[in-house]
Amino acid sequence: MVGLAAAVSLLAACGRIDPPAAGSTCVGSTDAAGLTNLFDQSPGGLFAADYQRAVPLPDGRTLWLFQDASITLPGSPPPPPALPLTRLVHNAALIQKGTCFDLLRSGTDAEPRPWLFPTETTPFSHWFWPLDATMGADGRLYIFVAEMVERGPLYLSTTEPIATRVVAVDLATMTPVAQGLAANPSAALYGFSITSDATWTYLYAQCHRQFGWSPSILLLAHDLSCSANVTVGRVPKGQVLQAPSYWDGTTWQPSAARAQPVIPTAGRSINPSQVRWTGSEFVAVTKVGDWFGSTVFFDRAPAANGPWTTYARLRVNPKCDPTECNTYFASWVPFNVSGGQWMIGLSNNRWDGRISEVNRPTFLTVPPPGQFALAARCSQVQC
Repeated sequence: MVGLAAAVSLLAACGRIDPPAAGSTCVGSTDAAGLTNLFDQSPGGLFAADYQRAVPLPDGRTLWLFQDASITLPGSPPPPPALPLTRLVHNAALIQKGTCFDLLRSGTDAEPRPWLFPTETTPFSHWFWPLDATMGADGRLYIFVAEMVERGPLYLSTTEPIATRVVAVDLATMTPVAQGLAANPSAALYGFSITSDATWTYLYAQCHRQFGWSPSILLLAHDLSCSANVTVGRVPKGQVLQAPSYWDGTTWQPSAARAQPVIPTAGRSINPSQVRWTGSEFVAVTKVGDWFGSTVFFDRAPAANGPWTTYARLRVNPKCDPTECNTYFASWVPFNVSGGQWMIGLSNNRWDGRISEVNRPTFLTVPPPGQFALAARCSQVQC
């Protein structure tokens, strides 16, 4: 696979978009309650999904990216409590215009396939999970993608990211038009979170090794040798195909090997952080521990490389008994930075991983920095 910079002008076999047969799914409101209700309606047949990322587009629409998406197959729905037949397609998206949402995938209603890299995907053994996305200076949207392989006997038993890819999307048609390796194609996954200020686009990395890496015999989970570390590279704003420079703790320089963590790691063994520039500072939201624990951390910094300070913590609850269900991966939903409440999305699942209505994101409103109640700012953090 060549780098995307060499292939960006070529039409890639990423799969065209088949609009859902049922048309748009619309909700009365896109506040936190409205968005939570949206996913309970299985918009466009999206029955279950996680690692939600909401990417604002220049025309006012929002692209929602998902990992491990399950699509409902045609047929009469069984009576409750039975679940409909579904197909795991590894990645899918929703395009939001106002209060209405349409599913983006390839394939057909009867044979749905991933939206991104459908021809390269071998279900359950070689697949692609979308990371974050950003606008390029050429007017295309660039989605960074983790290329994944399964090394173990079962899906998600010994799972490894092996490369970082990039997909260019034409906004007029929401069609992938080119694909290739990222400028840093490594499994470090620069592009796990992306944000831009007036001058630079920042690519944050997190190893995203979650299955089969822990040394524990009882719980083969995250790779604790890297899961706390969030490093950052940068390119001139919108020039996402250029080689990044990396923060090494002192300066920006060209060697990724010298990059140093920027998000706090003390007491935080797993940091799937998502970062946004507000126009005046950088803010990060992290469900510390990913699947484990019950606390979302909020950090702020004057610069993309820090120094980062925790300004609040928020306890979150799973959808059912904590012995059966968990929460993970908090992410920002596009917010009005001029004031009012901000919003985050939160992934949910069962501990046994069985596809169910639990495996859908929920949404919460949160105050901007400085407006959290004293209990969140002080007694739960440090005073």
